[in-house]
This record gives sequence, C-alpha cells and structure tokens, in this order.
Amino acid sequence: MYGIDFGTSNTVVTAREGGRTRMLALDEGGVVPSLLYFERDRRASVSHAAAADYAAALERWKGEGNLYERFRFFQALKLALKDPLYEGTTVFGERLKPEALAGIFLRELKRRADEASGSVSDGVVLGRPVTLASDEAEDARLEGRFRAAAELAGFTKVAFVPEPVGAATSLLGRHRGVILVFDFGGGTLDVTVARMGSDSIEPLANAGLDLGGYLLDEDLSRARVIRHFGSEGKIRTMKGSWLDMPAWFTRQVASFHALPLADLSRTRASIREVLSEVRPIDKPKLRGLLDFIDRNLGFRLFERIDEAKIRLSSEDAAEIAFQVPPHVSFREPVALGEFESLAASRVEAAGALVLSALAKAGLEAGEVGRVVRVGGSCRIPAFIRMLDSLFPGRVEEGEVFTSIAAGLLEAHERGLST
Repeated sequence: MYGIDFGTSNTVVTAREGGRTRMLALDEGGVVPSLLYFERDRRASVSHAAAADYAAALERWKGEGNLYERFRFFQALKLALKDPLYEGTTVFGERLKPEALAGIFLRELKRRADEASGSVSDGVVLGRPVTLASDEAEDARLEGRFRAAAELAGFTKVAFVPEPVGAATSLLGRHRGVILVFDFGGGTLDVTVARMGSDSIEPLANAGLDLGGYLLDEDLSRARVIRHFGSEGKIRTMKGSWLDMPAWFTRQVASFHALPLADLSRTRASIREVLSEVRPIDKPKLRGLLDFIDRNLGFRLFERIDEAKIRLSSEDAAEIAFQVPPHVSFREPVALGEFESLAASRVEAAGALVLSALAKAGLEAGEVGRVVRVGGSCRIPAFIRMLDSLFPGRVEEGEVFTSIAAGLLEAHERGLST
C-alpha cells in the first residue's frame, strides 16, 4: 500500500517497509511537481518531464496561432477535483472529467512507485483536505472524485486521512503533549490539534479553509499584472458612451490553474469582437491578452509570479518580469510591504482558523506546547508572525514538503482514516 500526498503544487509517495515509512524517490527525487502534459498521438507526461515538454512545445510551435490545438498543459489538478462546479474539459476531441485528468497523473505515479518498490500495489492512502465542502453530502461527493481518480489510476483499495493528521502522525516520537500542525500548501490551509504521547496520537480537532499559495499568486496578479492585459480598459458603446472592460476577460490571467481547464473559444471571440471599440491605448493590451491565451502562456506567467512571491519570503523586494511580444512587456517591482498589505486579509483568515481549531478542541493557545509549520506556503513571514503572536516561542518549521506523506500510512494503521 502506498501513501500519497496528492498536492496542489507537489506530490509525494511513500511505502511501509518493516514498520517504517520510506519516501519513494520518483522522478528527480521524492517531491514530484503536480503537472500533466498532453500532445496528440503520444503518451502523457507528468512532473518535471511535463514541464520540459511544455517548454519545448512553446519553442517548437512559436508563432503558430492557437497552441491549445497542439498541446495541453495542466497544473493544480487537485483544485479542479475540489471545484464543485467544474465538470471537465475537452482534450483533442475527448471530454475528460477532473477525476480522469487526475487519474492519468496518479496512474503514472503508481507505475513509477511499483517500479521503485519492486512490487505492484493495489492499495493507497490518500491525504485529503480537512474540508472539501461545508455541506456533508457535497463533501462526500467531492471525496468521491478523489476516490474515482485513484481507482482510474489502478488502485482498488482507497482510504483517506486528513492531511494535517498525516503530518501530525509523522511527528510521533519527537513531540509530547498538545501540538498544533499548521499545514499551509498551494491550495488549502489545514490545521490539526492533537495530543501526543510517546507512542500515541489523539487528534482533538481539525479545521480547514480554501486558502493556499495559489490565492496569494492570484492576489499579486490582480494587483500588479492584469492591468497590462487591459483590465483597466474602456469599451465604447453604440451610443458613444464608455464601459469598463469586462472583468472576466482578464480573470484568465490571474486564475492560472483554471485557464488550461476552460473552454476559451468564447473568451477569444468576445475579445476579438470588442477590439475595434476600445481606446487606442487598450488595443495592444487586448492583442497581448489574445496571444497570451493562444500561446498557452499561463504557466510561464504563474512561474514568474510565484518566483517573486517566494523571494519575498527572504528578501525585501522582488520583480515580476514578463512579455508577450510584440504587444506586452513589463517589469513590476513588488515590495515586501505591498505584498503583506495584499495578504493581510488572508493572514487574518488564517489566524481565525487556528483559533477556531483551538475552540473545537476546547483549548486555549497557552495549552499548546508546540506549533509545527508544514506545506510550501508556511514560510511566508506574515503568517509566521501571526503564529508567533499566538504561540510565542513555540513555533517551528517541520518537514515542509514531505511531512504529510510521511505519516499517512501509519495514521491509517492507527485507525485515523476518515
């Protein structure tokens, strides 16, 4: 049986051997980017290979019009699974539901895991966010998508463990007393409060929120990037008055994970329709937006923005530089203070979630002996300061990318599956 932390940004696979958990070194190490690439008449690629295929395709078909007809590239498949309104996309004439896309990715990981472990496994323990939906029936429906994806990958036995419970279980033997796990990843923020013994774990409360690193990337894009693609433009009506540019035009530039999943024909047609009716200053921006969509550049822009966000975890300033020749070219400096102002409401929501988890556990902040930060977004200084203000001197960084996967199988063995 494998433990799989199927993350928004990265995925980690583990196996149990002799009562111990081992991370499987798939691809370039154990942390596998959650990426999927399709091209006509060839096998899909995942992870670093998918990113390399995407980069090669952009170069190979540079200037050839609508590249969505040439290749498709997907990131953040987990967000598609979690979206209750998203029903799928068409890839080269075939309609694929979100669970089918995720299943293709997981099937390749299973193949590699079987190869790395030297045996074929039909069982998996998947990490899942604490909350997929506030409604219990809807939560079960969305969990069913994750189950279907695992089954399409070739697993016949599927169990689930809340992701922060997996991370907490991985700490057995290292902490005693009450701990709080702050699991801040690319797609969700999940919290577990647990009582730890020398060889025991008792989860006291779990809480979750749709707040992750991707939202912070989108905040940056809305604040500093989308205006370069016409978000502040004006459209002239038949009566000669001016209307604001429809917000959904440039929403494509901010919602990176949604862009490759969408049916973009309506967006293209609408932008072309208004091009003759916008101000001269807006025309190159909209042409750049059209080319941005047709050239399938969403992941390239996401990388630039995400790199700037990551730099702001250790530096006072960063820059977002991007171009869609010949229409759009910009260099946007971002100061740490500006980023933290953009993130202020997110930090407040994270603090409220932590307090909610404590209240569910019937505890005060002072009763928590240790707070362990995990997940790729847990290094953002504003969130660390928030935790330090609640738990002074008791906050530490755990195994940022591997802690969830490291505890999934043992949590399942200890009866902590949902």
